[in-house]
Amino acid sequence: MFLAALALTAPLVMTDLPGNDVVEASLFPELVIRKVESEHEWAFAIEEGTLTCIAMSGEKYVFFAEIPTAEEMGEFGNMKLPRSVVVTTNPLAFLATVENRELYLPFDTLETLIKRLAPFETMGRALCDQDGEQQKKI
Repeated sequence: MFLAALALTAPLVMTDLPGNDVVEASLFPELVIRKVESEHEWAFAIEEGTLTCIAMSGEKYVFFAEIPTAEEMGEFGNMKLPRSVVVTTNPLAFLATVENRELYLPFDTLETLIKRLAPFETMGRALCDQDGEQQKKI
């Protein structure tokens, strides 16, 4: 869960972005996603959030997080982490998301949740690939 906390505290600026935009002021690539704009069955209990990709030791990890307002985040030195969940098709990885499972849309079976999350995991992993391509250009 440390990685999720690190990924979600990395953004330097939180702004309202029109459409699905990659957040540039972040140490990890992020994508703002919204239910009303999604082509896929929505997997989350809130209307919008960010997908964040973390590449570490050759593996890619994707997280979905709520987008807190400046007031919800609090002041520097007394900040509140946004709630986040892992976005994966690996059933064992769900153990990393014990405390914030309410961010998933209610589901009957684990299979249902995995089917909903699969396209979002693909989108999130693409962020890691995109970030690597941008770094190669520098």
